[in-house]
Amino acid sequence: MRYEQWFARRLDRRTLLRLAGGVALAVPAASLLAGCGAGTDGGGGSAVTSTPDQSTGAEPRRGGTLRVALTGEPPNLDLHQTTDSIVLLVTGHMYETLFTWDERYEPVPLLAESHEVSDGGRRILVRLRQGVPFHNGEEMRAEDVIASIERWGRVVGLGQGLMAVTESLTAVDPYAVEFRLREPFGTFPTALSRALQGCAIYPKSVLDRSDDTRLAEFVGTGPYRFVEWLTDRHILLERFDGYANPPGETNGYAGHKGQYLDQIEFIPVPNEASRVAGLRSGNYHYLETISTDHYPTLKDDPAAAVDLLPPDAWLNIVLNLRSPITGDLQIRRAIQLALDHEPIMQAAFGEDFYELTPTLLPGAAAWYSDAGADRFNPRQPDEARRLLESSGYDGSPLRILTTQEIQQEYNAAVVFKQQLEQVGFTVDLQVYDGATLSDLRDDETAWEAYLATASFRPDPVLRNLTCSATGWWCTPEKDELLAQLQTESDFEKRVEIWAQVQERFYEEVPRLKIGDARRILVRSPKLHGVGPTELQPDFSNAWLEK
Repeated sequence: MRYEQWFARRLDRRTLLRLAGGVALAVPAASLLAGCGAGTDGGGGSAVTSTPDQSTGAEPRRGGTLRVALTGEPPNLDLHQTTDSIVLLVTGHMYETLFTWDERYEPVPLLAESHEVSDGGRRILVRLRQGVPFHNGEEMRAEDVIASIERWGRVVGLGQGLMAVTESLTAVDPYAVEFRLREPFGTFPTALSRALQGCAIYPKSVLDRSDDTRLAEFVGTGPYRFVEWLTDRHILLERFDGYANPPGETNGYAGHKGQYLDQIEFIPVPNEASRVAGLRSGNYHYLETISTDHYPTLKDDPAAAVDLLPPDAWLNIVLNLRSPITGDLQIRRAIQLALDHEPIMQAAFGEDFYELTPTLLPGAAAWYSDAGADRFNPRQPDEARRLLESSGYDGSPLRILTTQEIQQEYNAAVVFKQQLEQVGFTVDLQVYDGATLSDLRDDETAWEAYLATASFRPDPVLRNLTCSATGWWCTPEKDELLAQLQTESDFEKRVEIWAQVQERFYEEVPRLKIGDARRILVRSPKLHGVGPTELQPDFSNAWLEK
């Protein structure tokens, strides 16, 4: 399936209403993958069958090392710990969650076999697949799932929301866990399908030697296992021959994993021009992020296969609400009024590669909202200057963090700085490597703003706007709305709640949405079978020509 076909199969409103209506049913994995044959073995990865590649008609080839050029070094390889997409790109092949997403963005079982909801939504029983090994040879059991969920529930805002309504989480037997809830949690499978900062299931034996900030060992259940991480050289994964394939044919991120590649090598290449040159020379097969500046030359280059996606992500400026400067709402509103979004998006993505819309879930049509649109891209620099003068701002530098490893965000930061200076701000633009930037973002004393690209989310509970998210947007009213969004199962009510969250987003200015971006995906023509890319590029069915 080509990328644009995958993109077109996103959740529509009718599908969401149907899902909400079936929340109380027991949902076995095989039935959730209906229409997908069950001709794959649930055991090790060596007993798989191949399917001809739809784009070439060729039989997938087993073997070879996929070389992926990253924008830099990941800050860590702990999926619980970070919202950095570079971490998910690597670890999405190592770790797995209880649920994942099919091609229509419906949550379906992955490590779970089924889940049953009863007692008015206050009891949820999750049955686990049996015979699923971790990379260290241990079998996944209920104790591993409980330990992983409890850790995730301490460090991730969405997990904290789930655990806040959980009275007890217990093992019914070695392959079943039971949630007893104080109130229904209508988005249960959605929350546990989260990819970025998702609830990866780790062995309890590893978590017993870890803490909430550090994993003692990188062990999961995924189709590829960790081999080594050599800083400034590579992160190397290899095929896990003991992999327990999920039932059913490949279906989005769910179902069969072909594991055709022997190894996947992730190589940090911070310079964008070097990433492009490496693809053209055959050194790399896939480029993590490339600015749209390269589209005109790459689209006709025989050494590159390029896909241009519809706008499914948005450039945003995160503000630090714990800073003495940007903690002041009047100053944040001055920043909001100062900006003209068109020049920022043009600098970042080019004339034809963006749209300006107020919705915080681009690409998810069912969740579109224009709430707060009157405050989106207001372009009132004179009013911004007046607000800034009346705020008592003393000229202290407003520190903006950025990295040249992601060229479009750096380009946007330069224009952002210029527009702020034009209304009277003193600005200190600080440029770091990606890993350092990731660390600094967690330090509330180190910055006032940074730029980031918020990727596609199929459901608003997966958009991290909790109090614990970087930027620390903490207001009782917003937090209560997010809690309602998590627990409510009626779709139309959730749409109304989400519109209220978006309205507060524009009123309270914790971040500034600038615009929706189109992405280009660039790979070698010798690379086939890459799965969906909206949440993460999936190489579990990818293969290389000789």
